[in-house]
Amino acid sequence: MTAEPGPVARTLQRGGRSDRFAAVVIFIISALYLRYAVTFQPRFFRSEALGPATFPLMIGGLMLVCSTVLFVQSFRQTTAGAAAAARWSQYVPALLLWLLLLAYGIMFDLLGFPLSTGLFVLGALWLLGVRPWWKAVFYAAAFTVAAWYVFTTLDVRLPRGEWFRR
Repeated sequence: MTAEPGPVARTLQRGGRSDRFAAVVIFIISALYLRYAVTFQPRFFRSEALGPATFPLMIGGLMLVCSTVLFVQSFRQTTAGAAAAARWSQYVPALLLWLLLLAYGIMFDLLGFPLSTGLFVLGALWLLGVRPWWKAVFYAAAFTVAAWYVFTTLDVRLPRGEWFRR
């Protein structure tokens, strides 16, 4: 008796021109982001370790490192089985996540930090496949509360939202 092989997941194409192009675009965006983040200055001179530029500089630096790693990895050879052309349906979740991030940025001041962050994290978890719905709601609420606690502990002012000021 021979056992039948189970379903085999197809491998995604890695490397190539599209990864190099994405790495260069991300590198340029992160370099501009870092250039702008360096200009953040506190209103009054303070000698604090964490200033207004700390987190943007960390994010921009991480983006530079990740884009450089992606660029270097794009030169690795792909296997013959992974040479199939990618379909547009593979990009839909990533595009939806970008749209969700854009909506988060637009609605941040209007809805405030707790509501906009909770909705963004919930939508992102749902797009990334967290099921059942109650787990996604729990994780979004836990992340939002933890982030709120960390930022208020660091004395970072977060918007309450225009709708909640009335």
